[in-house]
Amino acid sequence: MEKISFSLINLINIITLCVTMLFIFQIYFLKNRSKSNTFFSIYLANIVVILIFFLVLDLEYNMVAYSLIPVLLLAVLSIGPMLWIYVKLVTGDKLDKIKRHLYIPISYGLITFILVATDYIFSNDVFSKNIRQIIIYIVMSGLTVVFIIQSIYYCYLSLILYKKHLKKIGETFSYTEKVNLSWFKLFIYGYLFFITGLILSHVVDDSISYIMFYITLLTYVIFSGCNALKQNPIFEEIQEDFKLEDYEIDNRIIETNNDYFTELKAKLLMIMDKDKLFLDSSLTIHSLASKLNSNTKYVSQLINNELNKNFVMFVNEYRINEAKKLLLNKEKDNLTIESIGYEVGFKSKSAFNRVFKQFTSNTPTQFKQDNR
Repeated sequence: MEKISFSLINLINIITLCVTMLFIFQIYFLKNRSKSNTFFSIYLANIVVILIFFLVLDLEYNMVAYSLIPVLLLAVLSIGPMLWIYVKLVTGDKLDKIKRHLYIPISYGLITFILVATDYIFSNDVFSKNIRQIIIYIVMSGLTVVFIIQSIYYCYLSLILYKKHLKKIGETFSYTEKVNLSWFKLFIYGYLFFITGLILSHVVDDSISYIMFYITLLTYVIFSGCNALKQNPIFEEIQEDFKLEDYEIDNRIIETNNDYFTELKAKLLMIMDKDKLFLDSSLTIHSLASKLNSNTKYVSQLINNELNKNFVMFVNEYRINEAKKLLLNKEKDNLTIESIGYEVGFKSKSAFNRVFKQFTSNTPTQFKQDNR
């Protein structure tokens, strides 16, 4: 019975290993090459190293497993920083001073590599026993205290980045589809679940716990890999044809002269009413600023401070008002609710319904029925 369970554990491990490597190949070689894809591939590569190590260990190739300890520590202690770096890149945050986040994994990997190499070179029984005892202490500290603290720290940083991103897209985009990164929460929390399972499976140390761990990891890899294949860095998709310095605007004059913002406000309201820019489902703060011959800083400041809204609320208010007109226009009865949503600038029916209810406390259908 134990032999069957052992074989099943290895089979699930190999399946998870193959699936993870398949995603690495697709994301790194077949998807558009970008820094975010590269770091996500490294993130998955770390999982591959962990899987290979435990497979070798379960198959009782003890000397091979012993030789892989430096690589294991490097992979395990790199996985948290890689998660955070990937989230950082996709959300468009600045990527600087990342080397310092790799000091711990590199140090652990390098120290254990030197110790293992020394053990092989000087094959003295007493010396080897002492060396291996030191390695055990290093491995135990690395895979318990350091790994747990590090994982919690990088999950916390990743969640902070995600919350900042949600605020940022409200100031930048007039839509949330494909930019709100809703799958990131499951991605981050899934990582916490993964490390918890990794620890518990080796504390409990029975067949059922190992099987559950590998199945959970397989599910997590498939979920993360599929979403990463569809995900592109959000702010790389915005092609800014202008920069702040392209406009010769004296900041000191603007900050002390409200006339500029008064004129900008009048121009903004006029262009929204006349040209109906809100009908463009891909409207961003960048394209709006370009139309106004201004820059994102001042347009955003105007909308936030003068109109007391963020960009997405500002645009959606126009869209909902336009939708109300269409819903109450009998000549538009041939249009479905979904068609009206698309016509006023929403990218999906669900987004239209959600925002409409947010502004009116009714669904579009209810609004039409109550006001006709």
